[in-house]
Amino acid sequence: MTAVYRIILTSLVAGIIGLAGCGGGGGTNVAGIGGTGKTISGTITGFGSIFVNDVEYDIDNASFTINDDSSPGLSQADLRIGMVVTLTGSDDGTVGIASRVVYDNEIKGPVSDLVPVSGGLKKSFTVFGVNVIVDVAGTRFDEGSMPGFSFATLANDDVIEVSGLFDSSNTLVATYIEKTDDLDPGNSEVELKGTPDAGTDAGVGESFPINGVTVNSVADTDLSDIPDSRVTDTQLIEVKGTLVTTSPDSIDAVRIEQEDDDMDSDDGEASIEGFVSDFTDNSSFKVSGQQVDATDAEFEP
Repeated sequence: MTAVYRIILTSLVAGIIGLAGCGGGGGTNVAGIGGTGKTISGTITGFGSIFVNDVEYDIDNASFTINDDSSPGLSQADLRIGMVVTLTGSDDGTVGIASRVVYDNEIKGPVSDLVPVSGGLKKSFTVFGVNVIVDVAGTRFDEGSMPGFSFATLANDDVIEVSGLFDSSNTLVATYIEKTDDLDPGNSEVELKGTPDAGTDAGVGESFPINGVTVNSVADTDLSDIPDSRVTDTQLIEVKGTLVTTSPDSIDAVRIEQEDDDMDSDDGEASIEGFVSDFTDNSSFKVSGQQVDATDAEFEP
């Protein structure tokens, strides 16, 4: 894997100037920086409130959305270290207050092609064709309902939920993993994100390919979030459903929705954690798939 760097962007040091996709997942949707408020995207590194991008945020009065669930009873107890979250709030660079916390995994599905790398300190595998890498020290493994799940026990056919950041080679560098199931075609619940293959124009009762996976829009698939209830190759979507076959992978979709990572041009100041990619010079590179112009930026060590 190519060496990469993580950086934090704010409106004080870099202008976010356009929309760009990130392989396997969605790029931020920020057309500019201005307005009021702040949107923060990064990895949870600690609790006692919540620490994201080296800032401690008070979330006592925040609303929570976790994997599209906005139930009133959700709280900090439903979050885990390593999850990549998006906050809405304000801060002074050290402490802040968040009014909203959103977590959405990047992918959920069965592990395949698992191999050790870096002398066994890391492991590489795929989930629905997305390359994933985990680190014995840098990835948080959550046992969830599967006691004993860990870096050491990770195995092919484990159905896992992954959160992390995509690097410059489109590899998902996992910061959080939870095992949710052992592979059971016909019953295992899965999720994936991406843009359907070129030429896709599918509605209820039709199938389409995405990232090498066949998605079946069956009679009871919820397409209410999709314009005209038709999936096209111009949409970034999230599919939730049941894995019905493997080799080839086929999913019966329960819900298909347009992907929204909760950033837009009205969000004001932004702080984004991610890997640098597509670097030309300081005026043109990407962070987490987002085009950046840092010509007038102040760089901190």
